[in-house]
Amino acid sequence: MRDPMKRFCRYIRYAGMLLRYALALLIGIFARHTPAYRDLWLFAERGYDAQDNAFFLFQFVRQKHPEIHAAYLIGRECPDYGNIIRLGRAIEPGSFSHYLAFACAKVKISTHIMGYSPHMYLFTKLDSHRLVPGRKVFLQHGILFNHIPTLYYPRIRVDLFVCSAGREYQAILDHYGHPQGVVQPLGLCRYDHLFREHTEKRQILILPTWRAALRDCSREAFQTSAYFHFFNSLLRHPQMAELLEQYHYTLLVQLHPEMQRFAACFSSVHPRIKIQATNTQNVQQLLLESKLLITDYSSIFFDFAYLGKPLAYYAFDEAYFFATHYQRGYFDLEENGFGPVCRHPDEVLQFIKERLADNMRVPALYRARAKGFFPPRRTDHCSRTVSAIRALL
Repeated sequence: MRDPMKRFCRYIRYAGMLLRYALALLIGIFARHTPAYRDLWLFAERGYDAQDNAFFLFQFVRQKHPEIHAAYLIGRECPDYGNIIRLGRAIEPGSFSHYLAFACAKVKISTHIMGYSPHMYLFTKLDSHRLVPGRKVFLQHGILFNHIPTLYYPRIRVDLFVCSAGREYQAILDHYGHPQGVVQPLGLCRYDHLFREHTEKRQILILPTWRAALRDCSREAFQTSAYFHFFNSLLRHPQMAELLEQYHYTLLVQLHPEMQRFAACFSSVHPRIKIQATNTQNVQQLLLESKLLITDYSSIFFDFAYLGKPLAYYAFDEAYFFATHYQRGYFDLEENGFGPVCRHPDEVLQFIKERLADNMRVPALYRARAKGFFPPRRTDHCSRTVSAIRALL
């Protein structure tokens, strides 16, 4: 009975959202002419964070274009709430003000599809039937390198689909089917701030992505997974503690938001190994202050390579990942990656050892790959994106 009951409760929740949305659309006929909602640009990431491209674009708009009526969707309890309030207006997710802003906004801007909506899945479905008014801008969460059919047109309908690198742009043009002019190589807004002055720490960062199959599993089931086994084995490897002590380094593990509830499963076995159980630290700041990155398939490796720092891929479950999570895209880690592909903890430790001994220099092969992949560095991504949005209007 549990599954039918869950479905019933979900449908009741959807019905409530649809009623509120219908009311917001009706009231919005008049509200969109009031100062609170007139010509509104609504920004969002996922409703609970402000660290990514939407935040940097919102910050740019508030500082450089105060004439634009902008608001950001984020909850009061979120760690990044204070950063938004210092810049301008925040809207509480799920409130009726949110529904009104969503119904009235001239432009809706997010790093995730329908991240500005009351419910991503439900309102993506509504938008496929053209029931969501306004222009929609997809900033992306990072450089897309896997093949993701859920971003095909007309499964999603956006007016601007931002991408960055030449190969990414061509892959989206070739396979995703969006109307001409929608996909534009404007670059990620957060890249404007990647080369600001910063201080590096003697810090190695482990930043893995999530696994769809583990999202809703129990703690006991998680601890039997290959994901837990391989990362826990790496952290508890005796040579890891030895290297950290020898070179006076710290190892910081930043779990993906979908995996953070399992943080307690990873016991910290050494004072120099720290497990981040929350999203309180800014990810870009972590990248700037770290000297080396270990990831599995997180697209954050593009940012680290763009910074010219060494990285490795811990791809212990590559076949499983691409069979159950995402499809392989144009970018092959072995042939195109910016660091070695490791399958076992010993290989990761060997890579770390070599980079520590070589003062964290990036091997020539990977420097050349990065140089060939990225366009020339620039710091006007936010400005170009604002110009492209204004062109839509």
